[in-house]
Amino acid sequence: MTTARPRRIFDDVRSSPRLRAIALALAAVAIIATPALLFAHARLVRSTPAADSTLARAPISLTLWFSERPELRFSTLRLLDSAGKPVPLGTVSKLPGDPSAITAPITAPLENGRYTVQWRTAADDGHATSGAFSFTVAVLEHAATAAIDTTHAPVHPAPNAILETAPTTNMSTAIRWADLVAVLMLVGVLVFALFVVPRAQLPPEVASDAIDRARRLGNALLFLFAVTTLWRLSAQADLVPTAAVARTAAMVTVVRETKWGAGWLVGAAGALLTLLGLMMSRTGRTGWFAAGVGVVAIVFSLGLTGHPAASPNVPFAAAVDVAHVLGGGGWLGGLAAVALCGLVATRRVDGDGPPRLSQQLIRSYHKSAVECVSIVLVTSIAGIGVAWFRLGQPTVFWTTGYGRVLLTKIGFAVVLLAFGFYHWRTAVIPDWNDDTGFRFKRSVALELLIGAGIVGVTAVLITMGLTHS
Repeated sequence: MTTARPRRIFDDVRSSPRLRAIALALAAVAIIATPALLFAHARLVRSTPAADSTLARAPISLTLWFSERPELRFSTLRLLDSAGKPVPLGTVSKLPGDPSAITAPITAPLENGRYTVQWRTAADDGHATSGAFSFTVAVLEHAATAAIDTTHAPVHPAPNAILETAPTTNMSTAIRWADLVAVLMLVGVLVFALFVVPRAQLPPEVASDAIDRARRLGNALLFLFAVTTLWRLSAQADLVPTAAVARTAAMVTVVRETKWGAGWLVGAAGALLTLLGLMMSRTGRTGWFAAGVGVVAIVFSLGLTGHPAASPNVPFAAAVDVAHVLGGGGWLGGLAAVALCGLVATRRVDGDGPPRLSQQLIRSYHKSAVECVSIVLVTSIAGIGVAWFRLGQPTVFWTTGYGRVLLTKIGFAVVLLAFGFYHWRTAVIPDWNDDTGFRFKRSVALELLIGAGIVGVTAVLITMGLTHS
């Protein structure tokens, strides 16, 4: 009784053109508002001394508050005088009772003049951010011997500097893109093998050929994921002060001494289980189910080493992110698996005749795609609300580099929506003829190219911060 209504909803969406069009439109919004990828990186909220303030008494410490909890192991503070000479500071530590702040004592007296604070940190999302602000010490002569005030309230307070992200490279964005492609397509391969092929009711020899191709594709994608993951771990190790001289030790430090470490371990365990499952899949579906568990662990690890880890409610954010990626992977990754594995297998049997088996495969994929789109839609409802809360005001869409890249993603999503509607009208509803298969494969290639573009823009969003320009 409890599952009857959800199934009836899915059936209604499949049978009603209007509901299907609404689902696809909302799915486009879901792509635009990928939940965990819309979070900005840690930004400086306030500090004492405040930015651009003038102090009547010299401060004895620096304290900085951030929008996300800073990772102490990778947080650094520098204080420079007006000549650019470093002023000695004590050890950087967390502010007692406030995990969002770091502090460091000033171990040398400050003369009158302008001082610059340079900071660098990394929040739980694993992304480095940095920035700088200045303050001025102007102690009056008759008050030179007065006690130092630890609160040092500014005479002319001003907002702190806008967040600056640590430098990123085209290579880091490309690696992140490859990482996302590998994970999404791994999800698609699992959906293809566990749901699409069995539903298509293909002849045993065709189904076996399609599954074997999916296994080989899964192995290649798993290797790609392993390479990109190690690259990402190495990049995060750059945050360790000794990374330049001991990269391996720095990578071990990230795994053992940071909150990201659990995420990396989950990802490694998921990759091993996926590999084992793909090996076992030669003898039955049990291996595919094991590989599916491993892929879920891989997806979960992305959240633990990314933006969801910086959320105030990590379990909820990670769960939403996992469901969203699984839905998106089943949709776009599943389409890639159909094109690269399924249609190749059915073509060998259909030959020059009507592509009957190809039509069965596409209709089976469409059922899974509708279900995956529904998952993406549900998870995006929460994501859109969280994103709006985090972004604050609509002007960020055109006043920030982050917002402009997000608008670019919207453009790609609209084009992808048009392809989805075209496929539904031309390949799912009507009976196939001799030319349908060729037209479908050609449009699928273009659709996957647009999907790759969306993943590329997403990779740019991940590696950049929300910065005003």
